[in-house]
Amino acid sequence: MHTDTQSLHEIICECADAALETQRDDGSMPAGHNGPWSDPETPVRNTGHWAITFLRCHELTEADQFLDAGEAAISYLLSEEARPHGATFHHILSGENLRCNGLIGQAWSIEALVYAAEYLGRPKLAEVASDVFTQHSFEDHLAAWHPVEIDGSVKPIDMTFNHQLWFAAAGGLLAQHPASDPVVDEQVRRYLGELPANLNVTVEGLVYHPFKPDFDLQKYGRVFLEGMKAGTAHTMVIGVLRGLLGGDEGSTEVSEGGWTEKSVGYHSFNLYAFALLREAYPDHPFWGHEKFERSVDYAMSDSYVDALDENPYGYPYNCSGIEMAYAVDVLTDVGDDVRSQWLERQFDRTYEAETASMARNNPDPTTLTARLYEATRVPDTEFEISEATDD
Repeated sequence: MHTDTQSLHEIICECADAALETQRDDGSMPAGHNGPWSDPETPVRNTGHWAITFLRCHELTEADQFLDAGEAAISYLLSEEARPHGATFHHILSGENLRCNGLIGQAWSIEALVYAAEYLGRPKLAEVASDVFTQHSFEDHLAAWHPVEIDGSVKPIDMTFNHQLWFAAAGGLLAQHPASDPVVDEQVRRYLGELPANLNVTVEGLVYHPFKPDFDLQKYGRVFLEGMKAGTAHTMVIGVLRGLLGGDEGSTEVSEGGWTEKSVGYHSFNLYAFALLREAYPDHPFWGHEKFERSVDYAMSDSYVDALDENPYGYPYNCSGIEMAYAVDVLTDVGDDVRSQWLERQFDRTYEAETASMARNNPDPTTLTARLYEATRVPDTEFEISEATDD
């Protein structure tokens, strides 16, 4: 099988150059459908992702077309179409999800605004991000946020762990900007301080997909109340029983509700967010906690590599190879070879050189290609890509 040696930054900029043709007059980029979840999306998510990629490619190449495209994408995020009621960003067109896409949609938009605020020297963008962040009610004892719908209505606590984690990570990025409201930093630090209780992992170290803190009567009472509002209280009854029996700490599988597949597929996504927070708060004591160390150790294991194969939430959606390349760079000292191996795993499966896109072996090439933005934080790396046929 023929292999080609590629440079990560060259691939990113080639993909960005190809994507320029798809940008619309209003600055928006094509929308996807949330990968395997199949929820039709607005252009907001992918436009935010591409804004970061375009601006990073301008930094790498000094090509004016990338700067123009990045500024146009940010202009779209500031538009009434993207944020129709002046509250949160409109991410989901239809389906069971909130139109704001819970906390995760807002995290992605805040992330893009903060990146642009720093790169373009436009503090107003950080002010907009701060306004959106602080609209989300924060439960101090639980250390968790409520989603806010695009019309400004406050919804029950987001019960997906990676949503809470990524919202905190976006807040951590925002808190570093002088235009950020001080409450952002306060809430993120509170979130990190409560993570030893709120991070639920198996014995192996796999992060549990739903948000389920260690058993605490006050916490579980609050979560159960939120579950009643959202119609999911029955799952919390199971959670309480498992907490009392020590079920999660006593098993190597995340079996409740069939969450194993999702937990494996989202493990790298969680580690990427941990890495963002580690860079923002390098001295926080959480990084020495055994739960966090277990989650990193699991990601470095052969069993995790094997479990990712054929997982629909891994390489085809969460671009696990790219996420792990960044995570190992920030969270470990394993060296460049491991980073290259993870990039090879991702690009061998999904990259199509002919179209300069992530068009292979995934249900939503539009979104997966936009998610190349995650690679903009990875140091330039040379790695080999095999000319393989589709699975």
